Amino acid sequence: MAAHSNPPPSSLEDQHSTPPNTILPYLEKALKIPSLSGTVSLFSPPSSFPTNLTPTTYPPLDPSATNQLLLYPGSFNPPHVGHLATIHYLYTHRHTLQIPTLFLYCDPDLTISSKSTSKSHLTPSTLLPLSLRNTIFSQTPSLNPLLSSGWLHLLVGTMESHISFLRNLTDMIRADGWAVNLVGFLGGDKLSVQSRPSEKPGELGVWGPLDEFLILNARRPVDFYIPGEGKPRDLLGCTAWERGESGDREKEVGVEWICTALTVPGNPKIRFGASESSASNGVSSTKIRKIMCEAADEELYDELKDHVLGCDMLVEWLLEQRRWRRENEGEGTS
Repeated sequence: MAAHSNPPPSSLEDQHSTPPNTILPYLEKALKIPSLSGTVSLFSPPSSFPTNLTPTTYPPLDPSATNQLLLYPGSFNPPHVGHLATIHYLYTHRHTLQIPTLFLYCDPDLTISSKSTSKSHLTPSTLLPLSLRNTIFSQTPSLNPLLSSGWLHLLVGTMESHISFLRNLTDMIRADGWAVNLVGFLGGDKLSVQSRPSEKPGELGVWGPLDEFLILNARRPVDFYIPGEGKPRDLLGCTAWERGESGDREKEVGVEWICTALTVPGNPKIRFGASESSASNGVSSTKIRKIMCEAADEELYDELKDHVLGCDMLVEWLLEQRRWRRENEGEGTS
């Protein structure tokens, strides 16, 4: 009888090709969970785009710190320079914030359309397809190194499956002895001194079972903290703010304050970096969509180029939408 040879080891088993201290083996395993099959993936740009974003390396997990797997979700409709500045801020301070990996998640089309209002200029003619929003991020030159290094990932899935995937991923890493948390990154408009974190605008409970939330006023002001006033105002439904880590961290991302959200399932912690200044450039998605609605065809590019990412792709899509409406609805020029 012929001897049976052992099959070659998979990427999960081959310790020589996959360093055991990176997120890669856990990422591969989480993507193969049967219950999530076909519902979650990492975005790859269409083959018509030449940029190869397949990671060649992955950042190491830190054995001496609590690794923060950061989820940065939003409509990103459209992706703009404010989003880009935030991603670069998080990357620049990734060691201080202990972020080995950032998952950027664009809300599905149906989730955004359910919030459609004329006041926000969020209409079918300004709702970019999910694939276009992710493609724009993937083809933004300054993000290419972050994607190819394995630090930034564009996560695609339903509202339920992407959280389930990240929860499973975090638990797998933790089961191997790593200190790790699943953290949701909040924009400055998501926590308000006027409402509990379980209510609008935050509604942190709908994020699913996250361990912590992170908010930084360095990128966008918050209404519960005025620079120079010391301690932030306590939030409804939360414990009082307590001082977190001090030292060099304060110089980079601001004084850390921590509270616990008592009205959110799981009672997650909220960490707030209180900076004495905000780098917000005033970019507003609503104002950008107003331009998308009202600017004449020949003015679209010049009106948008300083505000949005992937301006060529965005304008091409907008002009196609306008042509379709004119042909099918008899719409006049904008």
